[in-house]
Amino acid sequence: MFIITKLNRFLREFFKSQNAFENLLHEPYEFLVGGFGVATGSMMIFEHQHLAVDLKSGLILGGLCFALAYIRIIQGVEVITYQRNLLKLSPFSMSTQDVPASQKDLFIGKGFKWGLIHRQRLHLLSMVGNEYYLQPGLLRPAVKSEIGGKPWLHGVGANDEKDITLSQGARNGHMLVFGMTRVGKTRLLSILVNQDIRNHDAVIVIDPKGDLEVLQDIYSACAAAGRLQDLMVLHPGFPQVSAKYNPLASFSNVSEVATRVASAISASGEGKQFQDFAWKFLNITAACILEMGEPMCYKTLSFYVARPKQTLLAYCDRILPKADPHYLQKIEAVIQEFKKTDDNGSVIEIARSQAINIYLHRYIEEVTAKGDATALHSTITDLHHAANVGDEFYGKITASLGPVFDKINKTSASEVFSWSYNFGLPEIKLANVIKRKKVLYIGLDAMVNKAMAEAVGQALISDLVSLAGRMYKDNQGQEYTLKIHADEFAEIVRDEFITLLNKAGGAGYSVTAYTQTKNDIGAVFSGNADKPEMILGNFGTKVMLRVANDETAKIMTDAVEEVRARSLTPSTMSNDKADGSSGDLFTTYNTDTITESSHKIIVENDLTSLPKGQAFVLTNGGELYKIRIPLPKNDGNAPKSFAAIMSEVNL
Repeated sequence: MFIITKLNRFLREFFKSQNAFENLLHEPYEFLVGGFGVATGSMMIFEHQHLAVDLKSGLILGGLCFALAYIRIIQGVEVITYQRNLLKLSPFSMSTQDVPASQKDLFIGKGFKWGLIHRQRLHLLSMVGNEYYLQPGLLRPAVKSEIGGKPWLHGVGANDEKDITLSQGARNGHMLVFGMTRVGKTRLLSILVNQDIRNHDAVIVIDPKGDLEVLQDIYSACAAAGRLQDLMVLHPGFPQVSAKYNPLASFSNVSEVATRVASAISASGEGKQFQDFAWKFLNITAACILEMGEPMCYKTLSFYVARPKQTLLAYCDRILPKADPHYLQKIEAVIQEFKKTDDNGSVIEIARSQAINIYLHRYIEEVTAKGDATALHSTITDLHHAANVGDEFYGKITASLGPVFDKINKTSASEVFSWSYNFGLPEIKLANVIKRKKVLYIGLDAMVNKAMAEAVGQALISDLVSLAGRMYKDNQGQEYTLKIHADEFAEIVRDEFITLLNKAGGAGYSVTAYTQTKNDIGAVFSGNADKPEMILGNFGTKVMLRVANDETAKIMTDAVEEVRARSLTPSTMSNDKADGSSGDLFTTYNTDTITESSHKIIVENDLTSLPKGQAFVLTNGGELYKIRIPLPKNDGNAPKSFAAIMSEVNL
């Protein structure tokens, strides 16, 4: 069978090269020639004596006739199959264990490498008269399932369909997947995550909305790979059974804490100034919390950043006695200094916080007067300034932090990201996820609490960036890898995500991001058209399912080559002969003119008209593939709800 297939392909290519262009849009007349060849060959062998040839010659001639018949019948089958595939493809589904898993190759679906011949076939289909082949008929059954789009976009190459894989080694160049809602993005995510799990990689899936089917597929893949003990699930909508994660706990520099929180504040227009002020006071507060030894979490940070005077008092009472053994006596001396008696003989003392403020004011003036500003304790001076800027002004510049903290601390999310009691649930540390090769699913419940999802998602990305830097620096010689899948990543993309794409590939991170349109990314960076382009430029592989607009489609079509497609234009001419002396009254001419026209190898309409579950893939510096993604074949072994899965794997 292999030899026959190879021979068939050779013959197809040979006969194509003998013609101006291939045309499979005709009735399968090849069968007539094939039938004639079979009949003639049979006569040569079985009735050779009636044809005046001996048996040996009959066998030779009959064999040649059978060979011709075989070629023509195969060509006829190809015509029928091609025309059938224009409207209907064979079903394609895979269960969890059916998906190929390899350390070398990443399976993305079945398809073919898209080339000039496929543009040529689409060009012929668009010509007047060939619309007949796009209508259901005897040889072209109608599509029964509602996949929409133009099925012939895959049908023009379905005869050459095979498994399409990408190199695992190229994944640190990152992958970006575009597609409208309900066209197959989530299924592709499941296919890719399935392979990462079964290859025993460290995996993080960030799912802002929270999709039960995705989690069920992850559970099934972990079960198939014997890795259920590696699976952890975080979802703020189910705090009683969710794994715990503190996005502020891990950092190289305390300023990272302020960045992770402030990144959730709108930074466009005047919002940029408020974000900068908020960052400053967040940074001061975070430094105080760190020195005081209190837990760095959303609750603690929210409490202290809203109360600069109380923070100053708590900080000085904990830190300064260690630096100055006489600190308490000095504060008492200030209290005594300002003690006075009113007209009724009652003793009036200033508040202890006020005494500390006076003490610090004198301390700062004294050190400044000596001309040695470097001797000032930076945290104390910054905190003293924050406590004395005025309540009204301080309240205005930190007001933007309120919604960020409230959406976490005053909802069920507080027991997931800033918990008081653990009850034996796993606590997530990203370094352990990578080093111990865990599988972490993070559902951010964005449909219920969008602000919280954005704040935590951005903090998570910042945490990953910081961790990448530490691991790259501290683990020289040790190779760690992490596969990150970010669904609806426009919900969490900010400047930190650009850094993640730019830098983290060297630390072993491979990012696959999924979104609907280019506009979703642009909306995040309104007023800055360069940043969406920076993000797009950091993805070495782009996968495009059906998209909603030409602007998104141009991301791929602008990156592909132009080709020249051929058309056949028949023409007939006749000329009268005036004299008729030769008996000829007129002459006729029949000509076929071959014309060429330039086309992009794919155009925007190809991408906005794709059926569900189909995609174009641009990778490896210009290689273009057309694929279809397998439909899910549920194994049925995953629990039926979020709570049930989380209870099993987390508890």
